[in-house]
Amino acid sequence: MADQAKRRAPQHLIDERGIALLKRLLPENWVVREYRPDYGLDFAVEVFEDASAQYPQTLGEHFFIQLKSAESPSVGNLNLHRRGNVEKGREQLDDEPSTSIEVYSLSLETSELVTVERMGVGLPVLLVIADLSREKCIFVCLNDYVDKILVPRFDDYRDAKSRTIHLPASNDISTTVGQIALRWYAKRSKLFSAFQRFTYQNSELNWAEHGDWRSLAEHFAQKIVRYDFWDDVEMCPIIGHYRDGLRRFIETGQPGLLERSIPLVDIKTFEGELDDHLRKVDVFLLWNGLSVLPKNYEDVWREWFLPTDLGQAMSSPPEER
Repeated sequence: MADQAKRRAPQHLIDERGIALLKRLLPENWVVREYRPDYGLDFAVEVFEDASAQYPQTLGEHFFIQLKSAESPSVGNLNLHRRGNVEKGREQLDDEPSTSIEVYSLSLETSELVTVERMGVGLPVLLVIADLSREKCIFVCLNDYVDKILVPRFDDYRDAKSRTIHLPASNDISTTVGQIALRWYAKRSKLFSAFQRFTYQNSELNWAEHGDWRSLAEHFAQKIVRYDFWDDVEMCPIIGHYRDGLRRFIETGQPGLLERSIPLVDIKTFEGELDDHLRKVDVFLLWNGLSVLPKNYEDVWREWFLPTDLGQAMSSPPEER
């Protein structure tokens, strides 16, 4: 009728409640910025220091969110199968499932997935379902989902107008593990930059193996010790292992990794050429280990929190693995 005014659709109210729920469940000192116009990215999130600080500082860490709100979204079970390394070939699943997990399922237009794939993997885009009835926000990293599930699973996932995305129900941002996951994703661009430098330094150090390698290593150490993520990666203990070795190298001249990896080796008991060789091996072990971190990230860590057998096995807290 001509005398009727504009009306609010029920989904608009649901969307507003979903936004309010998301903001309430995220740490209160993080900044959530709305993206308008929206081309698949609804919010940009900037991570700040712990709220216990009087004036929390920005960490320079960011991720995007694509938010889908529902009054009572469906939850079901998904069988997971062991599979090979999908970076080395197409997905090949074992015949029998290894486990089953509870998941939320959502159909996304392929155009949204292509947009995320075009962004690359350096800045994560999290798909978040705001479950209003259960007051939960469940997430999955879309960049990794496309790269680790859709691309190796289908001849071309773009052949269909939409694809079903499964979000593990355990990926709940209101939990401690969930917020650790968000912090981990937010650090991705920092870690990628560091990994590039580690690989470069390791290569250059090996080129200098028969020259003044120690001066070069000392210079490299002073460059990378400045990264501010070293003390904020409790979710990935191996990074802390190399952080400790790096700091020992700066303080004492030796990272001490050789003695820790081979307990019977005590560099201090050797003299002469053997002593010099072991000290050199000890330092080179540090940079070799740092240069392997990108491989670990690609093979394993990017599957964390995905609905895959490896992802679920490795997403639990370190003490539970």
